[in-house]
Amino acid sequence: MPIRDIRFENGVFFAREIGKIERADAETWTEALRRCAQSSPTPVVVLVDAREMTIISPDASKVFNKAAEIENVRVAAIATTTPLATVMSRTVAMMSRVGQTHETHVFNSFEEAERFALSHVVAARS
Repeated sequence: MPIRDIRFENGVFFAREIGKIERADAETWTEALRRCAQSSPTPVVVLVDAREMTIISPDASKVFNKAAEIENVRVAAIATTTPLATVMSRTVAMMSRVGQTHETHVFNSFEEAERFALSHVVAARS
């Protein structure tokens, strides 16, 4: 599966994307996020390591657009390193704006994305 290491720890919902992301991958990720957000007593911060992602299929993009409507998500941080992955991540975030419950930020390094995500976990618990 191109989305790996899905886990929820200390308010952060983490996943690593590798290669081409298809609809089934996006659905698995979205359902896991929905379960975490519904059971979490504090808003969830999403952190995605997309440094190895090559492409998001159009059907997967549609699923990710719907994921932006999940309640109890504070913010999302995505780490990318290639121009195509950055553009695709920003495009999905932009297309999700209609019903979104949170903002998505794209970073050029995992360290920046992680620092941003963790700063919002702290803010959510304050």
